[in-house]
Amino acid sequence: MNFNLLSKQPAALLLLARHSRRLSTVPLSYTKTTAAPSVSANPPLLILHGLFGSKQNWRAIANQLTRTLNRDTYSVDLRNHGESPHQSPHTYPAMSQDIQQFIQDHQLTKPVLLGHSMGGKVVMQVALERPDLVSQLIVNDMAPANFRLSHNFDKYVGKLKEIEAAGVKSQKVADEMLCEVEEDLGVRQFLLTNMKRIDGVYRSRVPLDLLRDSLGNVMDWKTEGVYTGPTLFIGGKRSPYVKPAVYGEIKKLFPNYEVDELDTGHWVHAEKPREFMTLVEEFIRRNE
Repeated sequence: MNFNLLSKQPAALLLLARHSRRLSTVPLSYTKTTAAPSVSANPPLLILHGLFGSKQNWRAIANQLTRTLNRDTYSVDLRNHGESPHQSPHTYPAMSQDIQQFIQDHQLTKPVLLGHSMGGKVVMQVALERPDLVSQLIVNDMAPANFRLSHNFDKYVGKLKEIEAAGVKSQKVADEMLCEVEEDLGVRQFLLTNMKRIDGVYRSRVPLDLLRDSLGNVMDWKTEGVYTGPTLFIGGKRSPYVKPAVYGEIKKLFPNYEVDELDTGHWVHAEKPREFMTLVEEFIRRNE
C-alpha cells in the first residue's frame, strides 16, 4: 500500500478507517408498500421511526406516500425497536451501518431517506457516511446537534418496567400507570405500542434496560462530513430541535438544505399528517 499517496488523500484515509471499524449489523424488520409496476422504477422511499417508535406508526403515511409519489416505500424497525433484533450498541454508527446493509441487501437504488427524531439522526449519519447511496434526505424534527432530553424518556422506561413486573393484564391498567409520568393520551398510546400481551400479561417487546442506558447516545451527535444532495428539515414550531441556532451546523454538513415548519410539537407527522405529507411530496417531486 502506498501510504504517501494516502497521506495526500484524507478522504481515502477516512473511508479506510471507517471500514476497518465496521460494526456487526443486524437484519432489520420492515414493511414494504409496493407501487404499480409501471412506476416502480422511481427511487424508493425509506422511512425510519424515532425512539420507542416502530414501522407500524408510519403505516398510513407510507401507504399514502406510495400512492402519491408512485414508488415503493420501506418502513423499517431500527435495531432494538419493533420486531428487529435486540443488539448492543445502540449508537448512530451502528444504526447507520444497519441501514447501509439494508439498502445493499435489498438492492435499493439511491433511495430517498426520511427519518423522525432518532431516525432523523440515523438518516443524516447514513447520508454523511455514504452519500453515494442517497438521492434525497428528509429529516423530521431533528438536527445535527447534541440535545438534552426534552421528554421524560427515563421515566417512561421505568414505568414500562413497572408494568411488566406487575404482570398487568389490561391496557386500561397499563394506561393508568403511565398516567403517573405522562398526561398526554396520544403519547401514552404511542409508548404502549412497545408492550405486547404474552400469555395474558403485558411484556415489553423492546430491550428497556439497553435503551435506557443508551439515552445519552440517542441525544448525542459527533458525525462530520458533507452531503450535498437535496435535504429538507421539517421542524415543529413548538419543538426545540429545528431552530435558527442550529442552521449554521446544518449548512456546514448539508449545504443544499431547506427548512419548513409546521405548527406542531415533536411528533410533526402524527399531529399534522396531511400538511407533513404535502411538504414531503412537493420536496421529492421538486428535486427529482
